Amino acid sequence: MEYRELKVNLPKELSDPFYELLDSLQCAGYYEILFDGEAPKEKDQGLIRDNTNIRIYLQTDEVEKELKILIFLKLHAPNNSNSESRIIETRDYEEAYKEYYKPFPIGNKLWVIPTWEKNEPNTIALWKPTGGIPLFINPGVAFGTGHHETTKLILEHLDSLFAEGKFLFQSACDVGTGSGILSIGLAKFGVSKIFALDIDPNAVKAAWSNWTENEYPKGFQFSVEESGIDNPKLSKEKYDLAIANITFAVLSQNIRHLAKINAPRIIFSGIITEKKDEFLSLLQSHLPGKLLYSKEWNEWWVLDWQKN
Repeated sequence: MEYRELKVNLPKELSDPFYELLDSLQCAGYYEILFDGEAPKEKDQGLIRDNTNIRIYLQTDEVEKELKILIFLKLHAPNNSNSESRIIETRDYEEAYKEYYKPFPIGNKLWVIPTWEKNEPNTIALWKPTGGIPLFINPGVAFGTGHHETTKLILEHLDSLFAEGKFLFQSACDVGTGSGILSIGLAKFGVSKIFALDIDPNAVKAAWSNWTENEYPKGFQFSVEESGIDNPKLSKEKYDLAIANITFAVLSQNIRHLAKINAPRIIFSGIITEKKDEFLSLLQSHLPGKLLYSKEWNEWWVLDWQKN
């Protein structure tokens, strides 16, 4: 089977609305590239800072979806974006991201490890001697490589809570789980029951597959469903913590469903600087409470919200 691969480069500040477009188009998959041999690099890590580089995968006959992507770029970044298109085989589509996805640390303890490198001696030497916590991930086409600022911000915050002895959660829900990386992080820190959901069927498959790649103490429970924020399990069952790494547009449109999540504390990410104050106002209106913690990285925020 063949796919159409689009290589898109666009300004970082357009990432949020662009991801919303891709979600609405229901592409076969997409992922962000941070290690790109064809793009300008910083000396130490090769991280692309100025623009966002994304690989998008479509069925070969989905011309209208490609056209909508090109129209978005033309309208919003006519002089500061570019795109390339090519036809690739299924094998290339599934393997493409592996070239750019290598082990890397997050916070004090966590190491994100590609599943295909989990048993490599050099990889094990990165985390095991220091008592690190490995998260074995194969993102496939689901959002959640761990490279994106929003994912790192949440994992770093969880890592800090764990280090400070403030990680006291036994149950959690992961809304918009993507590859399942945040759910796996929660489990590694001791959460014993996790319910995850995502509207993307590729994400549900990836999350379950990644869950099975990791080891946990006996008694851990994990379930994942293809669903939106209106899932009744979010309101009927009680959780100690909820996590939502979702764009502002989706969160704001579903604020009433968010208010029904039966958890006293919710950690949000996916919020850009220009939407932060507006989102905090929405939270205060619909989920009255207080902000326990916030941190910004490249204009993305993590917000730890305690409900009254």
